[in-house]
Amino acid sequence: MNLTSEKIKETLTQLTELFHLEKNIFQKFVVIHKYIDFLNKTPLTKEALQTIFDDSAATMGDIYENLPNKEARNKVRGKKFWMYYSDLEMIHDIMGEFKTGKTSERIEFDNLCRDFSEPYSEEILELAFKVVNCHVFNRLDQEAFFNEHKKDGKTWFDEKRSILYIKGEKVLINHQNKITNAHKILNHIFITNKDNLDDNFFYSEIASDEFEDVEYKQEKEGWRKYFIACREINLKIEKQTKDKVANFLIFNYGKTAKVKINEIYL
Repeated sequence: MNLTSEKIKETLTQLTELFHLEKNIFQKFVVIHKYIDFLNKTPLTKEALQTIFDDSAATMGDIYENLPNKEARNKVRGKKFWMYYSDLEMIHDIMGEFKTGKTSERIEFDNLCRDFSEPYSEEILELAFKVVNCHVFNRLDQEAFFNEHKKDGKTWFDEKRSILYIKGEKVLINHQNKITNAHKILNHIFITNKDNLDDNFFYSEIASDEFEDVEYKQEKEGWRKYFIACREINLKIEKQTKDKVANFLIFNYGKTAKVKINEIYL
């Protein structure tokens, strides 16, 4: 599942807070391992890190040849990101090897503990979290801003504000600050399956992936909740667009029921 920028920032912030609250050095290293793992395995953050790396690499050669130059010195300061990130990545790598249980890796881990046993070590690592978060968050925000403009006149779903955009028409799905069944279905279609918008989405799949409804197959009329939610979405769209957009979702009922976006709106 592809996570949104907001979900990513929320997860990174939680891990940062967990590191701050944790008192045991081993558990602090575990948090760092999870943090770097998340950055390296989440598509959006992988792209953000690659962009930061590319920007750094493009100017790194000139910087070290012209250190007396003021502009070059400023660029060096801009590369501090990698200094802090490297500390976290080193800990991540050692912890990853330590999980293998090899005696040699135990020695590496013991050395790691000694390296970060100084009173100021925790402050350095906390600063590393802040620096990395700052750079990654900025990249995510920039990408979100650029994507907003790319979506003008297209059909897409803003899951944060629960607003559905249909070729210039704006439809508010949630009127209150709560997650409705209608919101969840659109989230499943537009966010979870953003690369497959022309697919059919079976209620059973939505029940499992989006609602965590493990009893769907056992319930005789388990499909009814999803049918009602799809109907509600279409009614909201028709009302708020003054019938300019009709039959946005094409859906049916029954145990093997499914829903899809009307292709004229894609």
